[in-house]
Amino acid sequence: MEVIVQKLKNYKVSRPCLKQSVIALIISKDNKEVFGSNHINAEISTCPRVEKGCKTGEGYEMCKNICQQNFHAEVDAIQNAKKENVELKNATLYLYNHSYCCVNCIDNMKFAGISKCIVLGDNSIIKEYLF
Repeated sequence: MEVIVQKLKNYKVSRPCLKQSVIALIISKDNKEVFGSNHINAEISTCPRVEKGCKTGEGYEMCKNICQQNFHAEVDAIQNAKKENVELKNATLYLYNHSYCCVNCIDNMKFAGISKCIVLGDNSIIKEYLF
């Protein structure tokens, strides 16, 4: 797991989320690797969710409407894998710098054929989803 955590930590995001930059890494059954992130597309200097005091899981509409965030990291990685024609059936997605996956991301992973999602901290597995 240490190697995967290092890969996730070292992944550079051009416009990271200002509140919490989350990185996803999909590893396919044939060991192809595809990254994704919850990057933003707007030129802003502060997170509107932080300004409004939103708790985790609240105010995601601001991510899309103000920050112009297209996807959470999991869905971004899935979209990138599709662009690269990476087979997602029975792949594993590793998620870093978050503590859980939202319902929409879980549904997207299931639909894509991903069989497992492992949410990682610096030194441990925080949560594991099996699909």
